[in-house]
Amino acid sequence: MKKFLTIFITSCVLINSTTSSAATVAWGAAIDTGIIDTGSAALAQGNYVRIGYFGTLTNAQIQADATTPAGITALNADFHEFANTTIGTNTSAAGSFSINSSPTYASLSGFTPSSQMYFWALDSTNHTSLSNALSTVTQTAIAYVPLANNSNWQFPATDIAATKSPDIKDLSNANAVFLAGSYVSGTTASLTPIFSSPNHALQLATVGAAPEPSRIMYFGIALLGLIWRRRR
Repeated sequence: MKKFLTIFITSCVLINSTTSSAATVAWGAAIDTGIIDTGSAALAQGNYVRIGYFGTLTNAQIQADATTPAGITALNADFHEFANTTIGTNTSAAGSFSINSSPTYASLSGFTPSSQMYFWALDSTNHTSLSNALSTVTQTAIAYVPLANNSNWQFPATDIAATKSPDIKDLSNANAVFLAGSYVSGTTASLTPIFSSPNHALQLATVGAAPEPSRIMYFGIALLGLIWRRRR
């Protein structure tokens, strides 16, 4: 009976350790680099930040789509999200956040382990939910460090792989790739109350509204009229 209980308890421990394992990424902007908007103000608390990868879009397509609301919708449709959180998480301060995300790969439909990690920040007029944030985004930043240069920007290979720990400060590296937004060097005043010595910042870029169809039509009519008058 004692031998049976030992085997049973051991089996339970093994089963529990297997089912509780999850791929872990410790990510944030919590060292000396924060996130600022186009006006150089620390990105307000509650705004969303995400990590994941794009399935089929090229970097050139991502860069082009990041400039319009319709493009943001297209980006989101192609984005495989590993995790998201909001500015202020575990720091209670604008322009920063820190979190350990541990979803199981089984819970991430269609997610490919070991993929290149992309960071995506949103500044929105309504961030009560991610869907609302995506539909009201006014500024954004999308960037990554090639996994060949920094393995922390590669998602764990399995649920039991070692924890990866990317930080926004990594984007100050010359190897960083910016598809929207940019790296700003030097002290940023809005981040000084948050970081004792902010050395640089990730600055978002504007998401401009696409011209309304009616305006395009009127412009076309006016252009045709001008051409007709010149020919006469």
